[in-house]
Amino acid sequence: MAKALSLHCQARDVAVAAAQAGGRAALAHFRRPDLPVEWKSDDSPVTIADREAESACKSLIQKIFPNDAWLGEETGESLGTSGVDNGRRWIVDPIDGTRNFVRGVPLWATLVACEEYNQVVAAAVYIPALNEMYDAVYDGGARCNGTAIHVSKIAQLDQALFCYESPAWFSKNKMDAAFTALNQRTALQRGLCDAYGHMLVASGRAEIVVEPQLSVWDVAATSLVVNEAGGRFSDLRGTPSIRSGNAVVTNGLLHAATLALL
Repeated sequence: MAKALSLHCQARDVAVAAAQAGGRAALAHFRRPDLPVEWKSDDSPVTIADREAESACKSLIQKIFPNDAWLGEETGESLGTSGVDNGRRWIVDPIDGTRNFVRGVPLWATLVACEEYNQVVAAAVYIPALNEMYDAVYDGGARCNGTAIHVSKIAQLDQALFCYESPAWFSKNKMDAAFTALNQRTALQRGLCDAYGHMLVASGRAEIVVEPQLSVWDVAATSLVVNEAGGRFSDLRGTPSIRSGNAVVTNGLLHAATLALL
């Protein structure tokens, strides 16, 4: 157990370094008035900042773990000699919240996760524009800028802060009624979240995030930080999966009540 934790801490340190490298690469393009924006087949934006940030993450990780498998939002999947399902794989989103990024909104993140045997064991969530680094190691707790963090103790919906990315995602996934119910039952509601909303929950500043539509690289890192901070991560059905294409993130105390509204 101690040896595994030590190895996972090493992976955490690499994840942090990679996220910092990717974040620096992205910051070099942040709020550039002439930044070209392309649109992918799924109608999501991508820029040179995304590509350079992912390249920086990948370069650093592969120098230390050259045989590991890889899954990046922009460069896709590659097998490593350690395998995919049973070995170690790095899952990276170079800019989570590219829509925020291209509009100059600082709530975007570089996400790096290390997965072993389908379990995320180390993670880094870097918010470069705010200089906030969140990290976690499996069974080793979660931190922000080196200080331990924990979810809030709020146990009533009418005292909770509910975060989301956009009402449009709820409408697109036929969840308008659930969105209305969450707004009516909670004390405060805020948008523009992406990964930052998950970190608000992990650090006790919010209680609920619901994501009707996402990809595995959006939540591989954030899920571990939330869980290690004492919160709970699941899909809309309550299953603790990062591959369901949706997510519910809470302080744990409000998870059942949130799922009931969904």
